[in-house]
Amino acid sequence: MRAFIAAAAALLCLPAGASDFGRAAAGTSGSEFLLFDTSARGIAMGGAYSAATNDASSLYWNPAGLAQVPRFSATMLHAQYVADITYNAASVAKRVNDTSVLAAGLRYLDVGAITRTDINGLSDGEFHPRSYLAELGWGQSIYDLSDSEVDVAMGATVKYLHTDLIEHADAYGGDLGVISRFYGTSQTYDVSMAIQNVGAGQKFDQTRDTLPTRLRFGGGARPLKPLLLTIEAIAPINNSPHGAAGMEYSVDIQKSLKGAVRAGLNSMTYDSLGMSSIINFGFGLQASDLSFDYAFSPAGALGAQIHRISISYNLPAKVSRRYRER
Repeated sequence: MRAFIAAAAALLCLPAGASDFGRAAAGTSGSEFLLFDTSARGIAMGGAYSAATNDASSLYWNPAGLAQVPRFSATMLHAQYVADITYNAASVAKRVNDTSVLAAGLRYLDVGAITRTDINGLSDGEFHPRSYLAELGWGQSIYDLSDSEVDVAMGATVKYLHTDLIEHADAYGGDLGVISRFYGTSQTYDVSMAIQNVGAGQKFDQTRDTLPTRLRFGGGARPLKPLLLTIEAIAPINNSPHGAAGMEYSVDIQKSLKGAVRAGLNSMTYDSLGMSSIINFGFGLQASDLSFDYAFSPAGALGAQIHRISISYNLPAKVSRRYRER
């Protein structure tokens, strides 16, 4: 754990300049597509999800969460943003042995057609901005660091990003994450840390952009069996640090049917879009191994509403394993 924290600090300090990790750094990095959240469940909880993630969407939130996949997990997300911008993501994860899980994912952003004009303001046809991302991830339970009081998991993701504007550019990066589950006398709680988007940014002309690197610290606890509470601190290289908090309350509707309501707060857009933009909420339904999740986010001063829908399929463990299933 100490070695991981030291590595995180070193990675963040290397590219940092005087204005990084502050409001003055807004707009100084590229590849913002990498920050588009996946999983309606995590979005509805305000994005305070890096300590609670436990399925194939962990590729985005925190690759250490992949270690919680019992057998097989697949997730798909569709999001409709303002101005006809659409975003889709899909990922799969497969347990390969008692300690390891392998995952892969794809993401796609379509901005729609934009009129191209010349220096005189005359129309010169249209161009169609798009971004594509492919990623591979690995989650690992670390039994050498686990005992009766704590379970430790670590994970890593590598990613390739391609963007088509008028010009084309590629980027390469990766994430690292760790989750520790602590066992108390009456309940468990999770603590997480993740470094996202470390690597080589895109170069459209002569200058290579900086990737939107960020550091996440998260925590989660269940004060009651059906209630999950989460909290998160996020430090992006291209803006001021911000916080998030979320909750989920689950109920058994029938023997094989479960429901959940969720809500969350995320202060990232408070300064730019106002108070109403920090609120998220949603719900989920799980029928046997299939889950449907929905998240709603107001866009504040933009006067729009953002809807995200996720569908996931998760196979439970056949037999008991050495890890504890969430």
